[in-house]
Amino acid sequence: MEHRNSQLNRRRFLAAAGAGTLGLATGLPEMAQAQPSRMVMATGGGAIEDAYRKTVFAPWKEKTGIDIITTGNEGARLKAMVEQGKTEWDVLQGAAEEVIVYARQGLLEKLDTSKLDKTQMFPGSVHEHFLLTDFAAYCIAWNKENVKTNPPKDWKELWAIKGRIGLWKRPFQTLEVALLADGVALKDLYPLDVERALKSLDKIKSKIVWWARGAQGAQLLLDGEVEAGAIWNGRVHAPKLAGAPVDFTLNQSILVSDAWAIPKGAPNIAKAQELVALGSTAAAQAAFAKQLPYGPANKAALTLLGDDIKVSLPQPGDNNRLLDIEYWAANGAAVNERFNKWLLA
Repeated sequence: MEHRNSQLNRRRFLAAAGAGTLGLATGLPEMAQAQPSRMVMATGGGAIEDAYRKTVFAPWKEKTGIDIITTGNEGARLKAMVEQGKTEWDVLQGAAEEVIVYARQGLLEKLDTSKLDKTQMFPGSVHEHFLLTDFAAYCIAWNKENVKTNPPKDWKELWAIKGRIGLWKRPFQTLEVALLADGVALKDLYPLDVERALKSLDKIKSKIVWWARGAQGAQLLLDGEVEAGAIWNGRVHAPKLAGAPVDFTLNQSILVSDAWAIPKGAPNIAKAQELVALGSTAAAQAAFAKQLPYGPANKAALTLLGDDIKVSLPQPGDNNRLLDIEYWAANGAAVNERFNKWLLA
């Protein structure tokens, strides 16, 4: 999602302070304010934050008069603020596989799901402490100058390609696609057979060009430093439209998501609940999809989009699989350790 630049290379978390206006208007002390003049949202920055400004923050400002101030989303900062009882963020956005860990650590407020139209959300989008907001695809892409005929249509074909293969140097998503390349069905991916996945990677180890960040992975493809590889769709969508020699398929992709949540002890919890609800609406998510090629978690948003946009959006379906964030929350540390040992072998 570095979509997507998480600490699983898709994001970072933030800090800033809110202030109020009611006290200034009435002479009441600041602690008595009913509504702040600004709120703080921790985001991953970059294009995704720019899209939020246009599709959520602007309508929010028009509706409430409240400004949204952003800062980088740093998990360690979140933990420190909550433990010290000095939370400065109202809302945070991060990779769902990270945010679920924060929920398990008791760092998040429960969401007021009564404010959400849960009937329109894709299954698995609404959790007790956070909300999935979009879907990006860890998918197969190739350089069209290097692969002029018969591009890979699935992971097995990618593994069989002659030449260099770019892969993310992390186990998240990479082990999933290694299993798909080895013949495991999408529906049978979890729990991951880690040793089988590593044996699958062994078969192409000499061909792998590892990348650490999404921008790097995309550049390898654009420059022809690899014939093909895995990348998040958002990294190659715009270059493809601009005429770069790159193409991709969403078939057998692993879908990853951003998540919105409210830190424990947020300064403006009630308003934060409203902001999260606004971000989940069909209108906001359709507007977001027009900015970035990520599928909405609110199914009703699709009815507001033209076919020319929908064709590029990853959507949960038969030919892809949602990243199992529950699996990674429970097993991430151990699997990451095993993967790193394999890298050094």
